[in-house]
Amino acid sequence: MTAITEEAIVGFASDLIAIPTENPPGAAYDECAQRICAELEALSIDYEVVETGEADAPRRAVLARVGKRGPLLYLHGHYDVVPAFGEAQFEPRVENGRLVGRGASDMKGGLAAIVHAAGPAADAGARIGLVIVPDEESGGRLGAERLAALGHLDPGAAGAIVAEPTWGTIWHACRGAFTLRVRVRGRPAHVGLHYEGANAFAAGVDLALALRELEPTLRARKSGLEFASSDVRAGESIMLVGGLAGGGTNFNIVPDEFSFTVDRRPNADENYDEAKRELLDLLAQATDAAVDVDWEVLQDARSAVTPADDELVRTVAAAARAATGTPPTVTCCPGVLEIRVYDGLGIPAVAFGPGLIERMHGPDEDVPIANLGTAAAIYTEVAAALAAGSL
Repeated sequence: MTAITEEAIVGFASDLIAIPTENPPGAAYDECAQRICAELEALSIDYEVVETGEADAPRRAVLARVGKRGPLLYLHGHYDVVPAFGEAQFEPRVENGRLVGRGASDMKGGLAAIVHAAGPAADAGARIGLVIVPDEESGGRLGAERLAALGHLDPGAAGAIVAEPTWGTIWHACRGAFTLRVRVRGRPAHVGLHYEGANAFAAGVDLALALRELEPTLRARKSGLEFASSDVRAGESIMLVGGLAGGGTNFNIVPDEFSFTVDRRPNADENYDEAKRELLDLLAQATDAAVDVDWEVLQDARSAVTPADDELVRTVAAAARAATGTPPTVTCCPGVLEIRVYDGLGIPAVAFGPGLIERMHGPDEDVPIANLGTAAAIYTEVAAALAAGSL
């Protein structure tokens, strides 16, 4: 039986944290992939590196299979992190029983846990597929989505666990994300001859205001799923207009271009395609014929749901309760998750990992060290339940 040691998980996670895989822009990816491969070699786990990028954006995913019998369980993690607050965040340290550093919770701690759980989970009787990807923080198009498109994920798998920072809850569902950058083009002119120009900013503001008229309708669409927050607004359908906005060349020039983003987040129990169509129809109707308007899709990530009473959800919950003494809640993620990639293939999927959502992305991001070993033990117990025919 392969042993799980907390010390080995912390050491590997620390090495990963020290590699500044900030996304954007997608830095140090090769170095991090090489370190992951070295850990797999040290654990005698066979792997392959899959190119998932494009000519101007090289990307590498790492896939591994452990075990030759039993049902297939995917353990999934990403190695990119959100930008740091300074170089010190890439200097991992252990402090008061916590591993501190950028990515400790989201999700290099979880990544280290799944890698070190793979061997013991296979020993428990399941086949384990490790899926380790880049680019999750920028939507996953050149990571998990590309792997699925290339046929590297088996639709016959019994389940998938994504090691996101969820400690204390299981995310069985997630919102979708349809994000646009809208560009309005006008005609420049000096302010003294403003009547010869066409003000792209003014037209863009009018268009943004027309889009915002949809917001009350969306807020009235309450999800029937549970969210971790008790705030009644947590289950509202979401649209954010103007997360990024800008344009113009100088204060005395009629702006010839203005752009702004629209981030639509349909609830998991909404029809994602209808939500997209509703937004695009409104955008087309609200466009002023006097100016040129187009838009670019920045993100198109479908929502996903594995039913809360699905056997995978119940098995993960039982394993977590046995390991911690406390039953986890089962909730919908307020954002988007890569469980959607598995959901799209018909594979039951949940997010469950050792990190804490309230500790991720901050200047003092950390993960409780005890959670790392416990999470690995939970993944192993889920594999054992799979092998025993619980699913």
